[in-house]
Amino acid sequence: MKDFIAGLPKCELHLHIEGTLEPELKFELAARNGLELPYASVAEMRAAYTFDSLSSFLTIYYEGMKVLRTEPDFYDLATAYLTKAAEQNVRYAEIFFDPQAHTSRGVPFDVVIRGCGGR
Repeated sequence: MKDFIAGLPKCELHLHIEGTLEPELKFELAARNGLELPYASVAEMRAAYTFDSLSSFLTIYYEGMKVLRTEPDFYDLATAYLTKAAEQNVRYAEIFFDPQAHTSRGVPFDVVIRGCGGR
C-alpha cells in the first residue's frame, strides 16, 4: 500500500512556501546570516514541530521567517520544497508566500520574488 500511495500523482493546494522550511535548512540559513536560534540542535527543533493549535504552528512559522533574509535564502527554500515535492510525486502545487511578513522586516519585495524563482 505504501508503494501504491507513493506512486500516485499528488497536488498541494494553497501552500505557503515559508511553512515548508525544514529544521536542517533553518539552521543552515541562520548560520549563513549570523543568527541564533532558540534550539540547540536540529533534533530539538524538529521535536518542537509537534503542533497542537494554530497558535503553536504560527509561532514556529514566524520564527522560521527570521532566517529568510537574502535572495539565496529564498532560492534555497524554494529549491528544497520543489525537490521534496518532486520526490513525493507532487504534480501540481499552488505556492503562496507572505510578502508583508518579509517587507515588514526590511526584506525588499524583489528579493523575495527573485529568490523564489521570479527571475
